[in-house]
Amino acid sequence: MSKEKAAHQVLARKYRPQGFDELVGQPAVSQTLSNALTTKRIHHAYLFTGPRGCGKTTTARILAKGLNCAKGPTPTPCDECTSCREIALSSSLDVMEMDAASNTSIDDVREIIIETVALSPTRDRYKIFIIDETHMLSNAAFNALLKTIEEPPPYVVFILATTEAHKVPSTIASRCQRFKFRPVGPEPLAEYLAGIAKKEKVSVEPEALSLLARAAEGSLRDAISLL
Repeated sequence: MSKEKAAHQVLARKYRPQGFDELVGQPAVSQTLSNALTTKRIHHAYLFTGPRGCGKTTTARILAKGLNCAKGPTPTPCDECTSCREIALSSSLDVMEMDAASNTSIDDVREIIIETVALSPTRDRYKIFIIDETHMLSNAAFNALLKTIEEPPPYVVFILATTEAHKVPSTIASRCQRFKFRPVGPEPLAEYLAGIAKKEKVSVEPEALSLLARAAEGSLRDAISLL
């Protein structure tokens, strides 16, 4: 692997937002979820929809940290406790991330979710299932998931993320609190990239940052990769 490629990977991970205050271009989502954690009004299932690279999975992890932080539930997870650190590294036993693009079958849903949902959290406050690219699940998998989402144990929270909301059955979507993520505007993207460049002590012309922001077409992840 070339040094340049490795640097790109490190940069994207290094500057992935870790709190609601760091999310770029999603003020309504950040404020609503922060308020929910502040008032302890936690829904059992969330559906995050929107184009790729705009922060759905990142927000799911931030919400998971807020729910399971040692100081939580809190809109400002500490990022220092064991739970916060493990969630950031995708290594928490109580926060399971499932990529529906590669785990589409009923057997996958049964193994990862249905057979474990009744078990209490290993250590943390909530057992959280983050299902990315939810629309890729098969019809049988959706049907198996439906009963669990209808009547989950009180300690279980589902966070479903998808780029194609219309492919998620209404029976599933109607049981979730829905959040629509929007493409990030060129100005916030350019500003975020400028901040990264400054921290990395790299000189980049404002015109170049604007060009990168436009080329990213609303995707923060793509903008960082381009940088």
